[in-house]
Amino acid sequence: MAIRYTSRKDLDRTVFRWLCACLVLWLVLVLHLAHQYPREGPILLFLLPTIAFLCVAMFPRTGFDFQGLVLAGSFFCCYLSPEIYKSLLENRMWELMAMAFYIVFAMGFGFIFFRLMGKAFQALS
Repeated sequence: MAIRYTSRKDLDRTVFRWLCACLVLWLVLVLHLAHQYPREGPILLFLLPTIAFLCVAMFPRTGFDFQGLVLAGSFFCCYLSPEIYKSLLENRMWELMAMAFYIVFAMGFGFIFFRLMGKAFQALS
């Protein structure tokens, strides 16, 4: 089984740029859904990242590491949604910026972790 990774060539492609734009819209949708349905939080915390992971896999030439980025971003946006909305309502911008940094850091970690995990899988098989 061959695992594909995001390369420097992919960054210049229009499809990759559209995926990044859709990622932003997806994360906003995740924030909104997690805020609208707080009682279903544990279900959404599992369901939304899984949907994101599988949907990204359906796009041709998408890297496994980009799937990790989307999975981590979806999970942390869903998890931090109540605090993000609370910070927005109380106008605490430093706290909001810190949470945005946590989400971006988690997405970077997901990107790197899935790349390493895929490389380890390829080395084993």
